[in-house]
Amino acid sequence: MWFNYPVEKNILRFYKYKFKGVKKPIIIEAYNKQEARRKVFYVMEKIPQLKELGVIDESLTLPIFGRTTKNIKSVKNIWVGNLTPSGWMPITEFDKLGYE
Repeated sequence: MWFNYPVEKNILRFYKYKFKGVKKPIIIEAYNKQEARRKVFYVMEKIPQLKELGVIDESLTLPIFGRTTKNIKSVKNIWVGNLTPSGWMPITEFDKLGYE
């Protein structure tokens, strides 16, 4: 199957790193694989137990406009891409925009 849409090079991605014996992956937000790997290595330096376990899987997902959520300073935010400088907006503000 081919998708007919442009690939944005400067878009936030979620890199998921699964460690042996750890149920939930560590999710790294980055703009490319090199940045993600630098960040996961930093996490591994801060948590030496992860370094000992080793990465067994790396996967990539993209945020979906109006669907992907995360908490920022205890406020639930939703992915809005280029509508804000960070790409994130509080859900209460997003709801006021009237997207369905």
